[in-house]
Amino acid sequence: MAKLPMMKSPENHPTALAYDAECQSALSEHVDKLLDHAEAAGWDRTKAASAMMYLSARRLKAKTDGA
Repeated sequence: MAKLPMMKSPENHPTALAYDAECQSALSEHVDKLLDHAEAAGWDRTKAASAMMYLSARRLKAKTDGA
C-alpha cells in the first residue's frame, strides 16, 4: 500500500500566481511544529526561525552551486 504524502501536493504550476501562497500554506503547519519542538527543547523561537531561514538559503545556494 502506498504511503500518503506528509503534506499537500501543489495544485498550481510553479509559475502560477497562487503557487507561493499555496506552498506557504502547505508548509506552515510543519514549520510551526518544528519551531514548537525547538522551543520545547529550550531554543529561543525567534532564533530558531532565523536559523531555519539561514539553513534554507544555504541549501538553495548549494543546489545552485552544483553541490
